[in-house]
Amino acid sequence: MVEGQKNDIRFQAVLRPNSSGTIRGTHIFLGFLLAAFIPTGVIFVFVGAWPVFGFMGGELLLLYTALRLNQRRSTIVERISISQAAFTVERSDHRGSLKTWSFPPQWLRIEVLNPGRRDNRLKLRSHGESLIIGHFLTPEERLEVASTLQRELWSFSR
Repeated sequence: MVEGQKNDIRFQAVLRPNSSGTIRGTHIFLGFLLAAFIPTGVIFVFVGAWPVFGFMGGELLLLYTALRLNQRRSTIVERISISQAAFTVERSDHRGSLKTWSFPPQWLRIEVLNPGRRDNRLKLRSHGESLIIGHFLTPEERLEVASTLQRELWSFSR
């Protein structure tokens, strides 16, 4: 980052993926499933279909793993800041690694690729370099972020 840039920041935004729940909520949900699966599994054991009990436990374990992976992936954060000197994007992924990109705001172009489709992309371009941001957002949210960023960048050209 440029020295003294933090003091003249004109715009900041934080982009995060939509989170489907908390760890506590996941544990409560799996507790309800466990309360239903154990009596059902015991009944299967008594009628002689004992392998069903193991498969039910395996399904619960797979479901828990999938929910935890989803929650970990929802920790991605993109911080966008605009100052007179730079348009900066900082991306922190689910592993905690931080990457930073910086563009001159006067030359930055914001494009929405495939704007009318569900698979649209929000792309920043400047001087032959490009960056896709907000890949975890919904298509409508990407369009909203693009219009907000374009409006903020337009204030530099005045």
